[in-house]
Amino acid sequence: MRSLLCFLLAALAAVPICAQDDVETRLRKLEAEVEELKQENAQLRKDLGTEVVTRQADVKEAGHASLQVGGLIQAQSEAGDKGDSRFSDANTRVFLRRARVNVSGKFVEDFNFRLEMDLAGSLSNSSAFRAQMTDGYINWSRFGAANIRVGQFKTPFGFEQLYADPRLYTAERSLVSDRLTLSRQIGVQLAGAGLDDRVNYAAGLFNGSGINQNFNDNDKLMAVGRVGFVPFDGRMFGKAAKVSVGANGFRTTDTNVPLASGAFTGRRRGVGLDAQAEVGPAEVWGEYLRDTFEPSSRVPAESFSSDGWYAQATYYLIANKLQLAERLETFDPSDLTVHDATRSLVSGVNWYFKGHDLKLQLDWMRSNVPGISKTQQKVIARLQTAF
Repeated sequence: MRSLLCFLLAALAAVPICAQDDVETRLRKLEAEVEELKQENAQLRKDLGTEVVTRQADVKEAGHASLQVGGLIQAQSEAGDKGDSRFSDANTRVFLRRARVNVSGKFVEDFNFRLEMDLAGSLSNSSAFRAQMTDGYINWSRFGAANIRVGQFKTPFGFEQLYADPRLYTAERSLVSDRLTLSRQIGVQLAGAGLDDRVNYAAGLFNGSGINQNFNDNDKLMAVGRVGFVPFDGRMFGKAAKVSVGANGFRTTDTNVPLASGAFTGRRRGVGLDAQAEVGPAEVWGEYLRDTFEPSSRVPAESFSSDGWYAQATYYLIANKLQLAERLETFDPSDLTVHDATRSLVSGVNWYFKGHDLKLQLDWMRSNVPGISKTQQKVIARLQTAF
């Protein structure tokens, strides 16, 4: 085959330029000859019984090409007072906030998958690190407007909760996001986007028993849904600008489901609204969340609610390098009790060595915590690498 191809090339080169067709005609002829040779070669391999072996090798090569291995390491240090209820004590410490490894890939049949393990992953004090799965799911992506995902992954409730951990502008999420969202659950979800990605949605059914739990706490499923809309995507004041809004909600019936406040049995539902705006180097987020609890025991009441909100602003002093962040937040664990809300102000500065793949974060958190007269001040420093 190679000899014949060389002969064809030599024959074309020997013909005077004036006698040749134009370049495009010659290329088409050459491509036709090469295609015929490929077909002859394929027939020869089939006759020799090597077709099956070749196909298996192609599948393996394609699989390796689509496979990606990555990870995340967040080395963190804290000093100052105890802070809000998520922190165990006021001791100065250095620890690994997250240490994750993941593998993802896709098949030509429109399926993709992701598996991620966290080897640290705790804000409160812990010992004897154990690997825990964060994500483990299979996704069918044939249609952009209707992806089907099954496995363990983040539930579509809460914008800040859904925002990827390595891309957050402050070291820790707001307290209301940590307390009222649903984290990761095992279930199935339908999600997609349309109208040039101006509209997106996600709706799913989950066991509702928490992360890394392979059982359902009862015979009912937790229903969760979210819809987002981009009303503006263009330019403002001569800079790229975008405005997004979102709404989400959930409903579930629980039986001894572990929550931050303790095991809960009864009915629970939640709603949330959020909005984001970007104009050049500036970005603003806002979100409100509210969960309503109806305990079967009717203790402390037949029904009570927890709610909270945050407002966050960021600005690049040096484009893609030096960024300032400020967040004001509040969380009220129960509308039955007065003066039990936690209010915090977080001031941060971020230095991006290489985007979110390598960055340094420094936050100063001031919190007014119920039962503590002194304002809690905590300094958090984090060095992150994502690979």
